[in-house]
Amino acid sequence: MDMLRELMDFLDASLTCYHAVREVERKLTKAGFTRLSEKAVWQLEGGRGYYVIRNDSSLAAFRVPKCGVDTIKGFHIFAAHSDSPAFKLKECPEMIKEGVYVSLNTEKYGGMILSSWLDRPLTIAGRACVSEDGEIVSYPVALKENICLIPSLAIHLNREVNNGAALTAQTDMLPLLAGKPQDGEETISIGKLTAQALNREYGTQFCAEDILASDLFVQNSQKAALAGAHDEFLMSARFDDLACVFAGMEAVTAVEPDRYISVLAVFDNEEVGSLTRQGADSDFLRDTLANIGDGLGVETRKCRIWKADSFLLSADNAHACHPNQGAKSDPVNRPCLNGGIVLKYHGGQKYATDAYSAAFVKKLCKELGIPCQVYTNHSDVAGGSTLGNLSMAQVSMPAADIGLAQLAMHSAYETGGTKDLADMVELTKAFYAM
Repeated sequence: MDMLRELMDFLDASLTCYHAVREVERKLTKAGFTRLSEKAVWQLEGGRGYYVIRNDSSLAAFRVPKCGVDTIKGFHIFAAHSDSPAFKLKECPEMIKEGVYVSLNTEKYGGMILSSWLDRPLTIAGRACVSEDGEIVSYPVALKENICLIPSLAIHLNREVNNGAALTAQTDMLPLLAGKPQDGEETISIGKLTAQALNREYGTQFCAEDILASDLFVQNSQKAALAGAHDEFLMSARFDDLACVFAGMEAVTAVEPDRYISVLAVFDNEEVGSLTRQGADSDFLRDTLANIGDGLGVETRKCRIWKADSFLLSADNAHACHPNQGAKSDPVNRPCLNGGIVLKYHGGQKYATDAYSAAFVKKLCKELGIPCQVYTNHSDVAGGSTLGNLSMAQVSMPAADIGLAQLAMHSAYETGGTKDLADMVELTKAFYAM
């Protein structure tokens, strides 16, 4: 239960990818990891932990075995992603609606269940960039909880609402921020509110004009909660994929590797295709592994040998069989909440799992006594993709896609099983301990 409570606190604190990376960094720092820079040459030591951050939203942490460099076999990499679907604020977002409301101009980030965002308490969070001593500095920032909402239209005005009425992002889903200021009242602006939030959190003295640019998202501010007759379910925003990020964070800080360099790779922008310099399809992982080799004084040809004996676990959550929509699942492979680790397959190779990598995961689960479920798409229902094969396009090695079973993926409030987290953490610890 202590670990579950820690996960819930992590989910609540990780409002955006920037906050998630900050929370992981806090855990790493507490565990004695040293921060590195991609702009510097690395000098690494055996038995030490290190991490590097790219563009505030992606992070790679690793631990070097105490054994001599000559006896290191390769890398064991656990990858997950820091971002979740949300509404991103456009530039100059304030809009006066009907002459009396201040709404926000937003656009979709990732695939969203739009209806799940209606009539919820929402916050605004992300990062703000300012100039300090001639340098651009970015701060994670969160405005006050429940600062906005997206009101639904009453059924009396939309009689077809329960018959699959369509919602549009530009018309139906604009968040309501405030009432229009009356005469003599201060004009509402996101810039002013962001500066005020920075000053509250960091003790700064910024004004709206000091903010050079920002990446801000409308996010669900509801706290994670236990549900079910026996508290067997966990409901939370951003469960996909921060639950897997949490598992990797717990494992990499707890376990000293034996012969493999343990790596936690947390990528941003998975929900929009990973085609950014901090995404899984960038050179971030490839550069990090190369920098590790350089920092240990290893020749390039030795690093190639290491990669040949390496393994990647791509950890992104999986669809559980739905209690009311079971026909949407595969007839045979039907994962459930609290049923253990999910091993994901895809005939079109959107998942990286093959016979060899599946055998690796199943063997490890069997040795640990951890249940292992299988996910495949219903052949007539297209599923999603993840970061495993995108990462392997940059650094090729055996890889398997795994995850935690969940319901309502990409909803503003998702549901997972409370027992599965411990299995994922145990599996990852054993993977890192090799």
